[in-house]
Amino acid sequence: MEVLVRNAEGNLTERDREYASQKLGRLNRFFNQAQRVEIVHRESKQGHRIEVTVFADGYTIRGEETDESIRAAIDLVSDKLDQRLRRLKKRIHDSYYKRGHKAPFAVVEPEEEVPQQVFEIAERKQFLIKPMSVEEAALQLEMVDHSFFIFRNEENGSIEVLYRRKDGRYGLLQPEG
Repeated sequence: MEVLVRNAEGNLTERDREYASQKLGRLNRFFNQAQRVEIVHRESKQGHRIEVTVFADGYTIRGEETDESIRAAIDLVSDKLDQRLRRLKKRIHDSYYKRGHKAPFAVVEPEEEVPQQVFEIAERKQFLIKPMSVEEAALQLEMVDHSFFIFRNEENGSIEVLYRRKDGRYGLLQPEG
């Protein structure tokens, strides 16, 4: 598995890079085809923020943690991802089991029981998706006062999601392919 480390607004020493690679490389045991792990380090007033994105088996799993110590933040995000991956693999395994099939991978058994979260759709909404620019979508997002807005980009015709980030700026989700 390829581990990419980027320093967005901070400095990560070679020893810390190796520590992160070693710690997050252990997540490889959950996958058949783990492509890569991206680690982003940012320094802020709260301490060191570590953002980790795992790309494997067609899934994207992300976690972030902040701590005064870089290594503590790496440990926290590693533990968070470990829990998420155990839960994901259990759900996939249970889904195959319900259909009478064997899961195409070995499920890593948790030391303690992982609490099952119930997936429930509380509300459904239908709406017309009209072609618009990203700027118009941002205006619409402000008008509805939601955290995201789905629209069809008039430039390329694809359906995209504009969302408000925690820092107040915007993010844009665009489908690949």
